[in-house]
Amino acid sequence: MTGQGAMVDSKVSSFGMEASDFEAVFDAIMRYSKDGLFVTNHEGTVLMVNRATEMMVDFDVSKILGRNVREIVDSGFYDKSCALEVLEKKRAVSMIQFARNGKRILATGIPILGDDGSIRFVLVNDRDITSLENITEALEKELLERDVHYEFSDLGLAATELQDFVVRSSAMHQVVTTAVRAAKYDLTLVITGNSGVGKSMLARMVHRLSDRRNGRFVDVNCGAISDSLIESELFGYEKGAFTGASPKGKMGLFEIADNGTLFLDEIGEIPIHLQVKLLRFLEGGEMVRVGGLKSIKVNTRIIAATNRDLEEMVSSGKFRSDLYFRLNVVPLKIPPLARRREEINPLIDFFLDRFNKEYKMDKRISRGVRNALQLYDFPGNIRELENLVKRLVTMSEEQDITMHNLPHRFHVNKDRKVDDEAQATDLENVKDLELFMIKEAVEKYGSQHKAATVLGLSQSTVSRKLKQIMKK
Repeated sequence: MTGQGAMVDSKVSSFGMEASDFEAVFDAIMRYSKDGLFVTNHEGTVLMVNRATEMMVDFDVSKILGRNVREIVDSGFYDKSCALEVLEKKRAVSMIQFARNGKRILATGIPILGDDGSIRFVLVNDRDITSLENITEALEKELLERDVHYEFSDLGLAATELQDFVVRSSAMHQVVTTAVRAAKYDLTLVITGNSGVGKSMLARMVHRLSDRRNGRFVDVNCGAISDSLIESELFGYEKGAFTGASPKGKMGLFEIADNGTLFLDEIGEIPIHLQVKLLRFLEGGEMVRVGGLKSIKVNTRIIAATNRDLEEMVSSGKFRSDLYFRLNVVPLKIPPLARRREEINPLIDFFLDRFNKEYKMDKRISRGVRNALQLYDFPGNIRELENLVKRLVTMSEEQDITMHNLPHRFHVNKDRKVDDEAQATDLENVKDLELFMIKEAVEKYGSQHKAATVLGLSQSTVSRKLKQIMKK
């Protein structure tokens, strides 16, 4: 089958199977598949329904066979029909349906095409995702019933693990609190956010707070491994599996992370054919090495991360919808640093202290530099700020790091009157520069309160400084 449809007369790979064997296998699939399966014709009339669908939706098959899917929806069995969407859009469709018994079902419909390219049948695969969503809702309810602004020292073991986290914004409080709560459940997580926001750091924290803390944390960037190697790297291979393979075979990262956590960074880069293999592991905890026949049971927790829009990738057919819902049990979205500016100054202090100790220095960062960094958008997020502080500590000759030590991109533009250290020193003194930065922040963020939060000052201080500006 393809993403758009499957030809009815397509050949199926087999060995030594008679027509009667195919019939027996097909009957077994319909009878024993844990996924719901049913087939309609080109008009939407239901032709076949398997036992799993009956159990999932809780209906008598005799009340479904021979009826049109429109009638089934009108009768209240489902809130909408995936098969109907396939017939209308003439392509494969994935959606979440709500059954009358309250279950939420991930339905994927595939058009089966005739020789002339028209739809002859529609095959619909149903999967009950109610339990996954119930776990997510339970976590969300627990968070809503508690005050998310409490001190992290109240979280016991988390207090130690959070020492390396700088959390000042309400958005990050929410993210970290959810991560701490989710850590105790053996669930898959998806961490999203722009490059450099700290996805790997959050994943490590979840691992250290979980019952798997004594196991390995294996970090792999899926986008850094070529398509030809990624399968063998993740799942390993048996001896002689391919030319150049080790004669002893090799364990994959899934096995190496047994009883621990496998962090799949840039999960959106995994090829579509390997997504099937990952899905099978998530469903059954088993995997097969490249070139192998034996399933290997592995107890590995998966935490995935990406800076891409997985929902958009699902819509465009670049990421499997069933894998997306399996992974996305507890989503954690880290906002960019530009949306949590109140953390910039604390992060500066955190990195300054770290690199002063590492390089045995005692550098200080001036108020002017701090104010300039508060107004910068940091497209590289925390990683960019960390690298900048490291550069300033190691490359500046003076003990005090001032405006002239900053790279040009951090300076205020000429049309905003301050462009470099020479112009900055034309102001009467450092106090004038501070007043200028406060005025700029108020104009940029629209209120004294927001400017005070961004600059790390009290609102009364900002108000007093603005009065000084008005007197000049």
